[in-house]
Amino acid sequence: MRLLYTLLLSFLTFTTAFAQTTTDVVPWSAKHRLTAQDFGVKLKKETTGKAEFQLTTETRTNLYTKQKRTIVRNGLVRSKSSINPAHNVAQQLRFQQTLFDITEIYARKLRQLMPATPTDAPTPTSAKTDPAAQMTAAAAKRRQQYRLQTANSTIAAKQAQWEKTIQKELAALQQFALPE
Repeated sequence: MRLLYTLLLSFLTFTTAFAQTTTDVVPWSAKHRLTAQDFGVKLKKETTGKAEFQLTTETRTNLYTKQKRTIVRNGLVRSKSSINPAHNVAQQLRFQQTLFDITEIYARKLRQLMPATPTDAPTPTSAKTDPAAQMTAAAAKRRQQYRLQTANSTIAAKQAQWEKTIQKELAALQQFALPE
């Protein structure tokens, strides 16, 4: 009985901790576009918000077959993302969604690079050889190019051009998308 109680308590602790960590991250989705409710911080002054995107990798091992697989996730961190509800919300959302989509391109590229079954013994890697670090840096550079070329999505023609290019790239990498 004591063992059952301990297992139940451990399970509840695990599920509570898991639920708390997952609600802070909004996963990228082709079906769900960002809304003002996705941002945890609401600004009151004449400042524009910012979004915090997170590329994470997780290696899981099948307990029965001992096979390992790496899962790459792309998400918006609610508690670190802000929006100003009084300052052109539609443009802010369009800008942040485009940044989110750019990050998803690099998440898919990282999924493409990850081996189906990683090696059992992890090898030390540097930022130059670590695929996750390379994709994170490439995504940051690409987001910066987007910011500069569209003036934070205020140049409509450039914004439309970027959105079209991004949708083409996402379609080309569709086989590396996470199932929704």
